[in-house]
Amino acid sequence: MNQDANTPGFVQVGHVERSHGLEGEVKVFFDVDDPQKVEELKLVYLRNERGDFYPARIMDFRVEGKRNKISFFVQFDHVADRTGAEALKSKGIFLETEEAEPFVYAEAETDDSLVDHEVYDGDESIGLVVDVMNNPAHPILVVATTSGSRLIPYIDHFVEDRRDGNIYCQNLDELEGI
Repeated sequence: MNQDANTPGFVQVGHVERSHGLEGEVKVFFDVDDPQKVEELKLVYLRNERGDFYPARIMDFRVEGKRNKISFFVQFDHVADRTGAEALKSKGIFLETEEAEPFVYAEAETDDSLVDHEVYDGDESIGLVVDVMNNPAHPILVVATTSGSRLIPYIDHFVEDRRDGNIYCQNLDELEGI
């Protein structure tokens, strides 16, 4: 969750990843593991170029599960085509603070439960999660390895799966030299 000091009253609960299709639908990442918490959303807030919040009503919402990943697809009332959807790419999605309570609670649960998980790159163990850094966009895993600490963003692009007390990663070679 992200609560800017400049924006009391709003909490970031996700972001638009990309457009999907020609009718203005967007793929959205929500900082929550339970899709039922997201399915009840009817109104969220986006920010314009000046940083002002404006309401965005959710007209259609669907969840797809594929290879142990959950994807959220949203149709906003003010977006009618792909051009409008493209304009939303990478924009944060916000809720009023009191409405964001289920999301805030879910994040605290996730952060605590990731510590002491063993992290794998493919079949090779690379270390243990010793901390989870809160970042406005997403949590970052601090992994203790034999050669020091390593930071891994907790997003689908790098974290492939989480099961049996282990975290399975992919694409970690992209983080080399950062």
